[in-house]
Amino acid sequence: MTIRELIQEQRRCMRSSNPAERFASALLIPGELLKHLRQLRNFDIGQLLEDEVLPNLSLLAPELTICTEAADRLRRPNRERVFVSRRRSRKVSQQEGEHLLHAEAALFRAGIPNLLLPFQRDKFASNTFVVPCVAQARDCLCHAGFRQTRRSPLWLVDGETGRPIRLVEHRT
Repeated sequence: MTIRELIQEQRRCMRSSNPAERFASALLIPGELLKHLRQLRNFDIGQLLEDEVLPNLSLLAPELTICTEAADRLRRPNRERVFVSRRRSRKVSQQEGEHLLHAEAALFRAGIPNLLLPFQRDKFASNTFVVPCVAQARDCLCHAGFRQTRRSPLWLVDGETGRPIRLVEHRT
């Protein structure tokens, strides 16, 4: 069962008039749900909070504010992890182009066409991505751990390597 199916099953069992189903909803299903949750990334936990928990809270309850903040934090890159990764990557000779590969992978997973320019023999000589929609690409990359810079909305920095990329929009 998926996480969302387990959540729906637990909700169904909680409302049941059958004591065995209510028992399952209180003890058995949460254990299985916890196993699945422990395999998720912070971003996915934040998304579950937003999709499954927040809609069921009262607009006037303090729990809504707390869960909203928790979901937002979990979907942002972890600054402590970024700092540790930067130190580690400096020691391991800063793999050239790792930030470009992160960007390409995120854009590919989101189905956003992209082209790294200028196209050269040395793929890692550039950091400019041409995309059909900069706003969509920026949102995708921010969800993948990149962060915006004060310099320009077209420049992003990889949260793991600290190296910049630039987005350029070109519609066909």
